[in-house]
Amino acid sequence: MDTTRQDFIVGLFIVGAIAVVIGALLATSGWGERRYDLYLRAANADGLTTDSKVLLQGLEVGRVSSVSPRVDSTTRTISFVARLSLIGRFRGGATLQLPTGTRGQLEPASQISPTILIRLVLPDSTHRSGGLLAVGDTIDSERKASVLDQVAEVAQHLSKEVEDVMHQTNVTLQHVDGILANANGLLADVRPSIDSTLASVSATMNRVTKLVQRLDPGLADSVSTALALSNRVLLRVDSLAARASEMTAENRSDVRTAVANLTQLTRQLNHLAEEISRRPYRALTGVKPLPPASDTTRTGTADSTRP
Repeated sequence: MDTTRQDFIVGLFIVGAIAVVIGALLATSGWGERRYDLYLRAANADGLTTDSKVLLQGLEVGRVSSVSPRVDSTTRTISFVARLSLIGRFRGGATLQLPTGTRGQLEPASQISPTILIRLVLPDSTHRSGGLLAVGDTIDSERKASVLDQVAEVAQHLSKEVEDVMHQTNVTLQHVDGILANANGLLADVRPSIDSTLASVSATMNRVTKLVQRLDPGLADSVSTALALSNRVLLRVDSLAARASEMTAENRSDVRTAVANLTQLTRQLNHLAEEISRRPYRALTGVKPLPPASDTTRTGTADSTRP
């Protein structure tokens, strides 16, 4: 009698355990739930499977039950239609009703998995027409790029920008090379005139210095003032020569003018030194300056023969 009761209790326990397991399976599998179908149009079915999840604001509300291709009879393009099996009622009793304009967003389920999940995106309140989707309606979808695709797009964009910068740098370097070549040509053209002018000025200054040493102090002060002015001119010429490497073609006329002025100054100083050396009393009576360079040949002989 005790054995029979013990076997009965064990059997009852086993039956109860099986019932609990079956009930849990039924509760988790969604069997008996009220469901309805919607269709989603997709450009391609990459990563879309018959068990892909359908989410609404982070909550799973359905699964994909099938995916089938469609061929457009006019354009002969291929698209895909996924059949969505959605729950009709939440556990609290509220019904799932989607407004017109709802669209699906296909995005990766994880960063390392090719599986796609479908996220239902509701329209803005300002764009809602007030209608609801009916059973069997079709909604559009868009695919969200993965993080790897976004990184690849950013890298491609940066590569394009770097290429543009390198091209602009190359153009700038070519322009700088042209400027340097032009400056080198200008220096090569002007340097002989500058060298000869500086040599002539140096020789003239030596002659004037020797002449000043032979004059009285009062006249020496005037000549010293002229020499100081000449020294400032020489310093200006040295500065001009130091910066000549930075000149461009538009500075050519200024350099030629400076060289012409220095040449004229040298001629005047040479003339002053020569007249005072030959006729010291000219330091008191004055020396007539030379005419411009264009009249040098005509007036030079008359000055040299003047008593």
